[in-house]
Amino acid sequence: MAYFSGQGRVYIGARDDAGNPEGLSYVGNVPELKVSLSVETLEHQESTSGQRLTDLQLIKTKKGEFSCTLEELIAVNLSLALYGTTTEQVSGMVTEETLPNPVTVGQLYLLARQNVSSVMLNDSSDPPETLPESHYQLNAKHGSLMIKDLDRDGASYTEPLTVDYDYGTAQSTALFTQPLPERWIRFEGLNTADGNREVVIDLYRVAINPAKELSIITDELLKFELSGQVLADTLKSASGDLGQFGRIVLL
Repeated sequence: MAYFSGQGRVYIGARDDAGNPEGLSYVGNVPELKVSLSVETLEHQESTSGQRLTDLQLIKTKKGEFSCTLEELIAVNLSLALYGTTTEQVSGMVTEETLPNPVTVGQLYLLARQNVSSVMLNDSSDPPETLPESHYQLNAKHGSLMIKDLDRDGASYTEPLTVDYDYGTAQSTALFTQPLPERWIRFEGLNTADGNREVVIDLYRVAINPAKELSIITDELLKFELSGQVLADTLKSASGDLGQFGRIVLL
């Protein structure tokens, strides 16, 4: 008997203009992956026997639904879940970044970059005065600082305040910067109920919805619940070996 219980790796990637997969990215641990198929039919009832029997059924539409759970906080998953664009921050230096004017003691102010170091907070006097580190609280990794004191020997520092700093590498994903993504999805796995027999599943064209929610503060591990519709790939032949929606290959 060939029962099925799957485990394996899931890869997701863009399609080229010919409908072929470009380089696919591994999305990390996926504890759940589902595909649901359905059809909408048109039924005809005869009107001669007195029993209105169904004598014809036509398929009007074919549909496929896709859902999966992603667990790893990596750029490819964020881009899919948030319709986002990920950019790589390379290391560099910022000079004279201006803080709001005026600043308020106890308020948090955001720097343009994260993962910062060698921070110097200066005022606008000529020559500028450098605020001692005791006058502000720096959150270096987050790229923010809180003003704690603006007193300079009984006077006040001249505003606006400016910041000089170095910054390191980081990844940043902006939300809702991409259109609805259509992706090729591949499962390369094992049937653990059949002696770890290997299996490949391809879905050629999946329109992925954004994640319904991101549980940021929780006692549980963050999960990305993705869903979408499996669309027909009309660039493939309906009668060909690949079909138009996907395929399952038993190895």
